[in-house]
Amino acid sequence: MDITFIGAARTVTGSLHLFEYNNHKFLLECGMFQGHREEAERINSTFPFKPKDVKAVILSHAHIDHSGNLPNLVRRGFTGPIYCTDATKDIASLLLLDSAKIQQYDFEYLNKKRAQKGLLPKEPLYTMADAEQTLKQFEAVEYTNTFEPVSGVKVTLQDAGHILGSSMVIIEANGTRILFSGDLGRKNMPIIKDPVNVNDVDYMILESTYGGRTHQSFANMENELKGLIEKGKGKGSKIIIPAFAVERTQLLVTMLKNLYDEGALRDVPVYIDSPLASNVTDVFRRHPECFDAETFKIFTESDPFNFPSLHYVADAEESKALNDKTGPMIIMSASGMCEGGRVTHHLIHSIENEQNMIILTGFQARGTLGRKILERAPTISIFNDEFKVRAKTYFMGGLSAHADGEDLIHYVRTARDSRLKKVYLVHGEIEESQALQQKIKSLRLEVDIPQSLTHINI
Repeated sequence: MDITFIGAARTVTGSLHLFEYNNHKFLLECGMFQGHREEAERINSTFPFKPKDVKAVILSHAHIDHSGNLPNLVRRGFTGPIYCTDATKDIASLLLLDSAKIQQYDFEYLNKKRAQKGLLPKEPLYTMADAEQTLKQFEAVEYTNTFEPVSGVKVTLQDAGHILGSSMVIIEANGTRILFSGDLGRKNMPIIKDPVNVNDVDYMILESTYGGRTHQSFANMENELKGLIEKGKGKGSKIIIPAFAVERTQLLVTMLKNLYDEGALRDVPVYIDSPLASNVTDVFRRHPECFDAETFKIFTESDPFNFPSLHYVADAEESKALNDKTGPMIIMSASGMCEGGRVTHHLIHSIENEQNMIILTGFQARGTLGRKILERAPTISIFNDEFKVRAKTYFMGGLSAHADGEDLIHYVRTARDSRLKKVYLVHGEIEESQALQQKIKSLRLEVDIPQSLTHINI
């Protein structure tokens, strides 16, 4: 088996790994690199292989940094199946169409600016038509069922516990077993089931997003959120929560529901201002088979994603009207890294008021607006306008759906036996990967951090 690590190698986004067995090529993931616009355009626009030569894609989960470049792959000639769970298929359908819509809108705006300067127009990475064709190539696979993406290679998906429908991928060929973690989740988090333990593998390709960190407990996060809301209530704040449309929004809604039931959200309206997040929440409701026992029990009795003071914003006019409302109030909106979506407009109207609060709730990639806010830049640029950051900013890193360093080393320790030969670390900024590398070495295991285009044969 030949493997070429292409994307998410010594970085987090743009997951892409090329496998070849008996001259048959298939991909693990085809994600979008996220960061500085120019760099992202360069990396996402081309592939170091011919897409038409790829026979299949295996997708671990729907997040854009894992799925977002699939329509470009199809646009450039890929015609094969895309294997994933049914829940991943449903979420990816929403995300890819949304991504295409955003790109077409952004490039229409960009090309108007270019035309004013006498420059030729540029094309988006892909269009709605490309995304729609991509969705036709999805094939749903159930956990634990084995399939063959190419002749001689057997693949099984197991629950990764990261987001709804997320998978680890076990690849077996000629007696060799490889485990690809995808994005590994955390134990004892709400809504979805814990990651499945997998052992009896020869090689492991392991994510390392938070390889050098330890998350706070979820109970601590609930208390922190409660404290921040109490602080905002006292000041009459608009509390802006940029949140990923998938998993993070649903997790925060369940947390806020608990606070409402305790009486802590009295007189504080909560607005979910993201059509995508609202649609993804509907997908969650359609897949209770992915829920953990506690959430499933709630689901049989009521809606775990709703409570009386929660409002799902329906249209753009209702979204704009939120700017005229006074606090205290909570506005949760995508995107989680503040790179687009309605949250940017809420930041424009809120970030210069020191009475307001911004609560970041997830990973912020280098080069993103969210990262600049996280690092407390004195000013930020939104749509080429400068804004002073006067609102109080907070980071709740403990809400991450990614395993932390202790979780990851525990997972390796659990999987370790006489058969495990080597671990390859991907999906992490180099400092995080190196921290995890040292921990794994202490288990007397061989471990490597491949850079982009590293080729191995196993």
